Amino acid sequence: MKHRLMVIASGAALVAGLVAANTADAHGRSARAILANAEGARIGSVEFRTDDGHTEVRVRLTGAPGVDAFHGFHIHANDVPANGDGCVADPTTAPATWFVSADGHYNPTGAGHSHHVGDMPVVYVSADGSVETRFRIDRISPADLNGRVVILHAGADNYANIPLGSLPTQYTANSADATAATAKTGNAGDRVACGVIASR
Repeated sequence: MKHRLMVIASGAALVAGLVAANTADAHGRSARAILANAEGARIGSVEFRTDDGHTEVRVRLTGAPGVDAFHGFHIHANDVPANGDGCVADPTTAPATWFVSADGHYNPTGAGHSHHVGDMPVVYVSADGSVETRFRIDRISPADLNGRVVILHAGADNYANIPLGSLPTQYTANSADATAATAKTGNAGDRVACGVIASR
């Protein structure tokens, strides 16, 4: 009887070990963020999945602001507690104050804009306010995204390739500060939607 109990216990431990191993293997292979606007209304989701050594990003939005236009779309660091945590916005204040709690682009290597770990392709908001797109990124895995933040910006991202200046193809009067600004953020503008990423 004692021998049988030991076998059962050993079998149970083996099953538990296999379950734990499978759970550990699966954990961190996907991540998700629910995006909301400054009023707190949900506008969609962004999913990240490991796919053949890359990370596939799937974006589904409805009721997004700024229709018929491209919008900057980035992963932000959310790593400065003094600025708040996650997605904090007061819709009664100026848009420039929204979601500053998410901090800057996620950029642990100190690279220039368009080479930030958190840089992603722009997304196009259709006339009905919807976005349905997917793409691959290769600088970060879902397991490393937990606690970071996805931000949808008010304007398009020039990826620091279009200089500031007075020409029609440029943005504003040129200056050292303005040039530094476009090199840092690509002139994507205010933050209009936000979602904290959770690994799964």
